[in-house]
Amino acid sequence: MGKAQVLPPARRNAAVWAYAAAGTTIIVFYLVTSSPARYMLPVLVAASVVFAIAMGLTRNRPPSFAPWCLFAAAMAPYTVADAIWGMYQVRDADVPFPGVADMLYLGSYLLFAAGLVTLARQQSGRLHWAGLLDAGIVTLGFCILAWAFIIAPYLRSDLSAWPLAVSIAYPVADLVLLCMAARLTLTTGKRTPSFLLCTGWLLALLAADGLYYGTTATTGTAIAEDVSEVGWMVSSLLLGAAALHPSVGRPTQLSDDKESIPRKRLSILIALILVGPLIVVANVGGIRYQPVNVTVIVGMLATLSLLLVLRIAFLAQYAQSRAAEARTRAHDLAASLRQQEELQKQLSHRATHDPLTGLANRMLLNERLESALGRCSATSPAGLLMLDLDGFKEVNDTLGHPSGDELLIDVARRLTGRVREQDIVARLGGDEFALLVEGVGASALYDYTMRILDSFNDSFILAHGGSLHMTTSIGARSITRPTTPAEALRDADIALYRAKTAGKNQAVFFESP
Repeated sequence: MGKAQVLPPARRNAAVWAYAAAGTTIIVFYLVTSSPARYMLPVLVAASVVFAIAMGLTRNRPPSFAPWCLFAAAMAPYTVADAIWGMYQVRDADVPFPGVADMLYLGSYLLFAAGLVTLARQQSGRLHWAGLLDAGIVTLGFCILAWAFIIAPYLRSDLSAWPLAVSIAYPVADLVLLCMAARLTLTTGKRTPSFLLCTGWLLALLAADGLYYGTTATTGTAIAEDVSEVGWMVSSLLLGAAALHPSVGRPTQLSDDKESIPRKRLSILIALILVGPLIVVANVGGIRYQPVNVTVIVGMLATLSLLLVLRIAFLAQYAQSRAAEARTRAHDLAASLRQQEELQKQLSHRATHDPLTGLANRMLLNERLESALGRCSATSPAGLLMLDLDGFKEVNDTLGHPSGDELLIDVARRLTGRVREQDIVARLGGDEFALLVEGVGASALYDYTMRILDSFNDSFILAHGGSLHMTTSIGARSITRPTTPAEALRDADIALYRAKTAGKNQAVFFESP
């Protein structure tokens, strides 16, 4: 069993053009011929839509068949009604009104409306309040026009109840379709060619209906009936072309414009609000002298204004929610930035400080040394002390490394408690420490060094409750002229080595050779 053949897009587009060309030929023939048989040509166009939809569904496989099946079902009674109307025209006989054709036309409009509702749900996902309000405003604006130019004249006519009801049912059905059309067109998103053709179908259908029923209501007979008939045929061709176009197989995701009302749309909405007052001011059809009509128009205007206020309120509420979301995001961003800043500080601190004792490490000491030593002079001296614990290796060997780490932390705490706030205490590694002292001359540096040495006289208390006596050896270097950190560290290290070899637990000052 073979697979179904899928036509390439070029051939499927050719089918659309062929269909449009054939339909245009029929319309032209309708306009140029005077034979009564021409009244059957709209039947051919209407019937072709059913076949076009069936072919389009087979070839293009739209995401949802339901709206197109409803459109095809609507075109079936529409075609039969066209055939009934055409046969009366061919026989040059009056079409019964209201008659079977009218029931078929109105039934097809109901099916069109059902198809448009299904299509709107398919394209937009669900009906949103913003789109419904916009569609309601547009529909009410045209309701005022329909009332003034179609419904009110019908009500003033001498038609009996049943013909009057059918006459009014046509513009009401058009208003329902207009509401559906507004719901589809007043959306945002990328529209496919098939979607645009559907929009054209609705606009052509509504324009033709408006011309036909508007002139019939105001003058008693249709003016430019052939123009209306051409409009109906064009609308049918557009619907068939929409089904045949390959883009009908691509989903068109549309959404309501909640964030703002575009300027053009706002202008249209305001213009529709002004329609009612202009009709009353212009006294169209003597409407100012008809209290019922004025009351109806005022009621429609009040409802339309209410919908516009609701639309603006909905927009304001949406703006407030977005502002709240923006504030929440800003708060979260600020918190994230603070966390990032704190993390950066932690990383920077870890890069320049010893992880065990929290003291400055060798890199930070070198930076501070470079800055301090560049300013050294006889009037602004500095001092550098290098400390090494005596017998620290035995502590690690006998008590273990955890006790050794605890001792190093206590030594760091004791050193920072004995120095000035502006002095730098650093751990260079292992049990070796360094102190950078600024603004201290040679004699003051001696007293400073001896005070540091004496701070080790007291025993260190360990966590397990024992005590430990620990001494240190110190190498000191007084600096009274600019030098490099490497030279200063070297000199202090030499002095420390001499203190170690001299018997430990003492301080030695570097003396230049």
